[in-house]
Amino acid sequence: MFVFAVGLSQGRYSLDLDIGLMFPLLGILLIGAGVMQGSLGQQFPDESDDEMTRRVQGDVEETEREKNVGHAWASLEQHVLKSELDESE
Repeated sequence: MFVFAVGLSQGRYSLDLDIGLMFPLLGILLIGAGVMQGSLGQQFPDESDDEMTRRVQGDVEETEREKNVGHAWASLEQHVLKSELDESE
């Protein structure tokens, strides 16, 4: 938008329908998309190294817990299937 305003004030752009009108339209479109998506601060929060370390460690611990639960269910299923197979023999 700034480039278009400077160009318009210096007479480099006109308000006729030409390629120069692409800049303000693109600027308005990008500003609208930015408002709809939220600010960059919301999408990329400003957190300290300690906060980021705690968040990542929490994510890793949660992933490990989920993996352990999945392993426990697989082990239980294996045990049940093995006992059913032994009973059928």
